[in-house]
Amino acid sequence: MAAEGELHGAGRRSMLVPTALLTASGVVYGGIFTANKIAIGAGFPFAAYTFWQTFLAGAVLLVFSLARGRPPGLGFAHVRHYVLTSSLGIVMPLLVLTYVADRLPAGVLTLIFALAAPLAYIFAFALGRERFQWLSVAGVAGGFAGILMVVVPEGTLPAVGAAVWMVFALAVPVMLATNNMVMAYLRPPAASTLALVSGLQLTAAAITFPVMVATGGFYPFWTAPDPALWALAWAAAAQAITFLAVLEVVRRAGPVYTSQINYVIVVAGFLWALALFDEGLSGWVWGALVTMLAGLALAHAGAVRQPTV
Repeated sequence: MAAEGELHGAGRRSMLVPTALLTASGVVYGGIFTANKIAIGAGFPFAAYTFWQTFLAGAVLLVFSLARGRPPGLGFAHVRHYVLTSSLGIVMPLLVLTYVADRLPAGVLTLIFALAAPLAYIFAFALGRERFQWLSVAGVAGGFAGILMVVVPEGTLPAVGAAVWMVFALAVPVMLATNNMVMAYLRPPAASTLALVSGLQLTAAAITFPVMVATGGFYPFWTAPDPALWALAWAAAAQAITFLAVLEVVRRAGPVYTSQINYVIVVAGFLWALALFDEGLSGWVWGALVTMLAGLALAHAGAVRQPTV
């Protein structure tokens, strides 16, 4: 009995670090929607804003990676991971989110992250990595029901045509769910988390640099107004912290447990938007938040009840 108790205690202790990483990074990343709104509202070009936050995050992480004597790998598996993860997890979602940042409330945009977890279940099931679970299906339904509660009722979104931008933004959870598969199953063996995140952030910067130049020319971030500079620093820190945490938690606890970061991101995003913008969100939006969080809980419960195939 004593030995069993020790094992359970060790198991609980082993999950303290993943839980702390997910909680802290989710709170930080939940504020990136508010940072986007501040930066774009202050006149920071959206492509340049995307480039600079990934470049700054990658450059800082590269310094630490080199100091530890473990630079980003350049083998095929590493480069494939950088390109796929940076494209699906950073570049394309950021371009979409920053483009619609001044067209939708930050709190509403945060909701779409709740769809990433149920979509990840659908993709994993399609790939044969998860078995059919009614709880998981109910979770998927809850996520989509929450989106419908925001898009369909008249007056829920702040402007005519905003529903179109909301539908456009739904590309983000599709990309994030796909990226979950990449991070879980295509991680290069023996690669350090720090080196991987440095490499994928710098790859994201390399991808977005020509986009910045083509859409408005080189934009020196230091010429941006103070609110945009603070928002940029916030976003770069969120990129670095969140990807370090997510990749480390995937390594320690697996993709199912890691998907719980969506709980924290959604709730934290709402609270950041409420605190800094005092966004007057309708009852439909708050109802959507509850529905989607319930969907996340069901999807997670379904995932943990059955072992992965």
